[in-house]
Amino acid sequence: MENQHNLDWKQYEFITKYIYETLGLQNITIEGWGKECRVKGESGVTHQIDVLTSETDSIGTFRTAIECKYLNTKVTKDTVMKLSEIINDASIHRGIIVSKSGFTPDAQLFAKHRNILIVQLREAGKENPEHQKPFHLFDLVTNLQILRRHPIVTDIIARDLEDNQITLQEKDQYYIFIKNANGKISSLFDEIMVFKKHIDKQEPSITVSKEYLYQQSSLYTPTKTKKIKSIAFTGLLTVQDTSESKVFSIVDRVWMVMEKIFEQQTFILSEGGMIIQTSDKKL
Repeated sequence: MENQHNLDWKQYEFITKYIYETLGLQNITIEGWGKECRVKGESGVTHQIDVLTSETDSIGTFRTAIECKYLNTKVTKDTVMKLSEIINDASIHRGIIVSKSGFTPDAQLFAKHRNILIVQLREAGKENPEHQKPFHLFDLVTNLQILRRHPIVTDIIARDLEDNQITLQEKDQYYIFIKNANGKISSLFDEIMVFKKHIDKQEPSITVSKEYLYQQSSLYTPTKTKKIKSIAFTGLLTVQDTSESKVFSIVDRVWMVMEKIFEQQTFILSEGGMIIQTSDKKL
């Protein structure tokens, strides 16, 4: 949820809707909110309701009318009386008043008498700026399993037509070439890669040898040319475990504080839209 630093009454209504919708998850449906949310009472009068929700259980569907007061003064009993009349006329089961600045003592007494819930929803840090400091939400732990497979060539031995051994070095793979009877030329690098693919299919740490036949082929090195009949490769597969765990600390800032007066519950709304119940009454 995007942070709104300069709230007005429209944004305040939207935030209220968002909080009750989020806290209710799948149990609460927002039937309407804002200026277009209207219900017609038994009197025939149409009433505007800031946020209208419904909740269904095994008994039936219950509707709640929420009145939002983004004022710099405390809500008085007149507001409570007005909402009480609206919910009675429109056959709404419950009423809630959400106030930025709190409630007068008479408003609290009358709300309790009429079974109307009252909530103070205010921006955090207005009185205590230190509450705007980042707070820790949770740690995200990631486990990365990484196995590095690395085929290694240990020996390369070519044999000429007289069965003499010619030792080749992997470091010279780009300077040594093989020309077959059809005139096709490949580098020692190409031949090594074929052998490494063979090694990669073997069990780790077990020495493997494989001989490839090169009938009527010529071996070209930087110093000489020889007719060869085969090249034998020896090597093994190494596997290195480089798995690791990383912990990412997810932090956010307190944006708004919601206190349910009668239920004595406190929730905080973070700038990222997280809603967390807390017992900290000092927020």
